[in-house]
Amino acid sequence: MKFSDRIFGYFLILLIFFNYIDAFATLYWTSEGYATEINPIMSNWLQINNKAFLFIKIFIVLVASFFLWHVRQTKLAHILVFLMLLLYISVFIIHCNIAWNVFVV
Repeated sequence: MKFSDRIFGYFLILLIFFNYIDAFATLYWTSEGYATEINPIMSNWLQINNKAFLFIKIFIVLVASFFLWHVRQTKLAHILVFLMLLLYISVFIIHCNIAWNVFVV
């Protein structure tokens, strides 16, 4: 599975976009008591400080995206980007489900 540089770049942009949504939605849902952070490492950062949580969450994905862009010629980079995109789409669906239950039902 190899994508063109253009598609690979679009996938990285989508990863960053979904990460932002996940970060801010997680802050909202956890502060309102509708959800908990399931990642134990990020949960610790969330308990320390909201700004620290946001910074770490966004920074890690930006650095990983930068790294993946520089190794984009490898098959492993393409597999990782595809898997991470699937993961973030799944997380996005979970956030949508929470929003549905909170605001609609």
